[in-house]
Amino acid sequence: MRFSLLRTSKLILALVVLFAVLAHNPLPSQSQEETKQEETKQETTEGKEAQEADDTSRKEEASVVATGTANLEPVVVTATRVETPLSQVTKSVSVVTSEERDAQEDYFIPGLLDYEPGVYLRRLGGTGQWAHLNIRGVPSQYIQFQYNGFPLKDEADPQGAFTYFLEDLYSPSNMQRIEILKGTQSTLYGSQAMGGVIDIISDKWKRGTGAEVRSEFGEYGTFIENGRFYHGQGSFYIDFNPIYVTSDGEKFGGKYGFWYDNLGFSGGAGFRITPDITLEFTSLYFDSDLALTETTPSLDANGKLVTQTADPDQHREGLSALYGLTMNHAVSSCWNYSIKGSYAETERHYFWTPTVNGNHSNYDGSTGYIETQQNIQVTDWLTLISGLDFKQADYDGREPNNPSNDDYSPVYYKEDWYNWDLFTQASLKFLDESLFLNFGGRFNYPEEFDSKLVGEASAAYLFKQFGTKVHAHVGSGYRTPSLYEVYGGYVWNGYLYTIGNPDLTPEESVGYEVGIEQTLLDKKVTAGLTWFHTDFDSLIQYDGFTMKYVNADEARVQGIETYVDITPWQWLKLNFAYTYVDSKVEDDGDWVRSTYMPRNKISGLLTLKLPRDLTTSVRVAWQDEKIVPLYDNNWNRVSWEEPSAVTVDTALTYTFLKKYSAFLSVQNLFDEDYTESGYAMPGRTFSGGVKLAF
Repeated sequence: MRFSLLRTSKLILALVVLFAVLAHNPLPSQSQEETKQEETKQETTEGKEAQEADDTSRKEEASVVATGTANLEPVVVTATRVETPLSQVTKSVSVVTSEERDAQEDYFIPGLLDYEPGVYLRRLGGTGQWAHLNIRGVPSQYIQFQYNGFPLKDEADPQGAFTYFLEDLYSPSNMQRIEILKGTQSTLYGSQAMGGVIDIISDKWKRGTGAEVRSEFGEYGTFIENGRFYHGQGSFYIDFNPIYVTSDGEKFGGKYGFWYDNLGFSGGAGFRITPDITLEFTSLYFDSDLALTETTPSLDANGKLVTQTADPDQHREGLSALYGLTMNHAVSSCWNYSIKGSYAETERHYFWTPTVNGNHSNYDGSTGYIETQQNIQVTDWLTLISGLDFKQADYDGREPNNPSNDDYSPVYYKEDWYNWDLFTQASLKFLDESLFLNFGGRFNYPEEFDSKLVGEASAAYLFKQFGTKVHAHVGSGYRTPSLYEVYGGYVWNGYLYTIGNPDLTPEESVGYEVGIEQTLLDKKVTAGLTWFHTDFDSLIQYDGFTMKYVNADEARVQGIETYVDITPWQWLKLNFAYTYVDSKVEDDGDWVRSTYMPRNKISGLLTLKLPRDLTTSVRVAWQDEKIVPLYDNNWNRVSWEEPSAVTVDTALTYTFLKKYSAFLSVQNLFDEDYTESGYAMPGRTFSGGVKLAF
C-alpha cells in the first residue's frame, strides 16, 4: 500500500477550500431575519468579548514589561485527574507545548519528548521505523499512553501496550500540549501506568472559522503534510486534522530503502447542550505501511557491527483507531462529574512472503473502555475524586501453521477478558495554599487474576517567599499479564510456537521520589532536582530456552533527574536536562545491568526569536554507552557495548504576513555516524517547507 503524494496533497488542499466555504455559511436553513438577529447578537457579544480581551491583554502586557516574561500559571490535568496549577502539583510532571513543537519544526511526537528530563527515545532507523519510549529507565510497556484522557492500547501487543504504533505517532495540527507524568501511577491510571503516563491533549472549543496547511519536504523522498479545518461558536465546535507521511527511506548500505507510508487524522467536536452540560467527541486514526528488515544487526567474524538492511518484499500494515465520547456536567460550583466511553482497535499484519497466499501473521486487538468520575470540592481545602472504570480487551491472532513445510493453513488465537477498577483520591491544601497533600487508592478486579488494592501518597510544600517547592511521592503498582503473554504465539524460523503462559502472575512495584524545585529572578530561571527509586517484583520476561513468558526475578531502577530552564527575555529560552539511571535486573541471584539503557543522558534546547520574524532552535543530545545483546557470526549471544553519541538538530522559521511561514530544519547537523541498539541511524538530513493559515 503506497499512497500517492500528489493525490493526497491535492485532496487536503481541496478539503481546506471546501471547509472554508461551507464554514462561512454554517446556518443555511435560517431565515434572513433570524440570521440578521443572530448576527446583531453575535456582534454585541463579540464587542464585549473584544473589550474584555483588550483589557486582559493590556494587563498581561504590563506584566511582561515589568518582568520580561508573561507570568501565566500553567495548569496540568494528568497529575491529579483534575485541572491543577503546576505550582501545586505534588508529583514530577513535564509539559511540551505546541509552541515548542513549532519552534523545533518537529511533528514526530516521540522525537519531541526525547529532550524532556527522564525521557529516552530508542528508534531503530529512520522515518517510520520501530520506536520505543522509556521514562526513568522503565520501558514503554509500563507507560499509559493517552489521547485526550482516553487510553491508547494494543491488546495484541506482547505487553498490551502501544509500543508498535509509536513510530506512527505524528502530531495533529491542533495539539495543544503533551503532559508527561513520571513515576508509579497505577492508583490513578490503572495497570499499564507502573512507569508513568503520557497524555496528548488537543486544542478544544476554538471559536471562529479557519484552516491550516503545513507541507514539509525532505531527503529520501520524505513528505509530511498536516492540515487543520475548524469552526466553532459558543455552543459547539468541530475540528478536523488530516495527517500524511511518506518516505522512500534510507538504504543503510543495502539495495532497498526502508519505505514508509502513514495516512491518518485526528478529529474533535463539542456541543454545549445546556450552560452546565457538554458533550465532546474525540478521535485519532493512523493507517500505515512500512518495510521490514531483511537482516538485523549482528557482529561479523572480526567482531565488527553489521547493520540492518531492508527486505524487498516483507512489510507490515498497521492500523490504530480511537473513538471516544465524553459528557461533562457541572452540577454546582462544588460538584461536577464526567461519563466517558471509547472504542479502540489495532491491526498489525506482517506479510512474510507476499507472493505466497497465507504466509502472513495478524495481530489484531480491540479495547472497549467506560469511565465515570466524580469531583467534589468539600471545602476550600479538601477535594474528593472518585471513579469507576471498565475495560473489555479482545485479542485476535492468526499465524501460518507450519511454513517450513509449506503449510500456510491458519492457526487462530482468539481470547478476551474484562477488568473493573474503583479509584479515589483526596486532595488537601493548608497554610494559605503552601502545603499540598494527596492520598489515593485503587481496587483492581481483573477477570482472570486475583484482585489487588494499590495506593499512593504525595506531598509538596511551597516556600512562597523563596520560590522553593519540595515534593515527595510514594506509590504501589500492579500490572496484570497481557492477553498475548498468557495466550499468544508467533512464527520463528518457519515453525509456529505458542509462547503464552497461563500460569503467569501479575507484576508488582513500589516507587518513590523526592525532589526540589527553585525559581529565581522573578521566575526567569527555574531549576529542579529529583531522586527516584522503583522496585519491581515478579517481572514478566520472555525465556528463550523454554520459549515461554515467565515470571522472572526482581528489577530495580534508581537515579536522579535535573533540569534548568532559563528565560531572561521573551526572545531567548534555554533548557537543560540531565538524567542518571541505574537500571538492573536480578539474574540467578546476581544484579545485572539492564540492556539498551544508557546510564547518563544530557540534553539541551536553545530557542531564539530573532528580528524580522525569524525563530531558530538548536537542540543537542548526548548519551553514554549502552549494553546491546547481539548475535555473532556463529549465532552466539554476546553483549556488545554501543558507543556514546552526540546529535545536534536545528531549525529556522520565517513568518511573513503574520499567518504564513517558511522553514528549514537539519537533523544530525554534524553528520554523526552512530547507531541505536545496533541499528544504523540517518546522517545529516535536510528538510523544509511552508505553513499557511486561512
